[in-house]
Amino acid sequence: MAHAVLTLPTWLIGVLLVLVFPALVLLCQWGIRRRWPAMARGEHNDVVGFIIAVVGVIYAVLLAFVVIVAWENFDEAEGIVGQEASALRSIYRESAAFPPETRDRLHDLVVEYSETVIDDEWPAMAREEPGDPGVGEVLDRMAETIATVPATTPAEAEFVGAEAERLSQLVSFRSQRIDYADRGIPGVLWIALIVGGIVTIGFALLFGLQRAVLHSLMVGSLAALVGVLLFVAVVINYPFAGDVAVQPEPLDRVLSDFRG
Repeated sequence: MAHAVLTLPTWLIGVLLVLVFPALVLLCQWGIRRRWPAMARGEHNDVVGFIIAVVGVIYAVLLAFVVIVAWENFDEAEGIVGQEASALRSIYRESAAFPPETRDRLHDLVVEYSETVIDDEWPAMAREEPGDPGVGEVLDRMAETIATVPATTPAEAEFVGAEAERLSQLVSFRSQRIDYADRGIPGVLWIALIVGGIVTIGFALLFGLQRAVLHSLMVGSLAALVGVLLFVAVVINYPFAGDVAVQPEPLDRVLSDFRG
């Protein structure tokens, strides 16, 4: 469900959570005050105040935890993309000692890998799909090219082995990046957030205040704050989906540096 929400424009998600949601809460408050005017005297505030204090702390911890988890996933995914680009650079530069035909072949494959990831695999990850087969084919050709390098001395064999290790690192970074494409917040946490928000704001609605404007300000501010944090969690939930997503800028720089 959270991934489907990201198909909406980010501004629309923000409007729904930060403006429409608090407006609906205030509408509920107006209805409660109109239906049960005696609640405004606040005779039950001692009980409601105690419960909302406990519920509010629990919900604040849960909401902060979810936002932090979502941000950590986003940040780690961004870091992996940078490491993937660094591995590509290493393969490109360290191939300079290979025979010219092998070196040029690896250079072309590094550029082809970057182009295929940016043009084909990035949109697939945004749709929460597996990695593009074309990228796997490029990696296979890289491995075949390195395997054909002649190694007649221990030093040459060590150098070829080091290049093969860099390719292995590239494969590992790509696999980790793809894993993050569908690594969002578990559905059970979203259920907890929704139920917790309803309960927390519900007790705020039951709090009795004679001044309707002050009560509206308190409830509206609480709903807006919850909406803002939910907005942050939603838009960065999947690192490669939506308008706020990890971009292939490190791979773009590889292309700008090495493409002829």
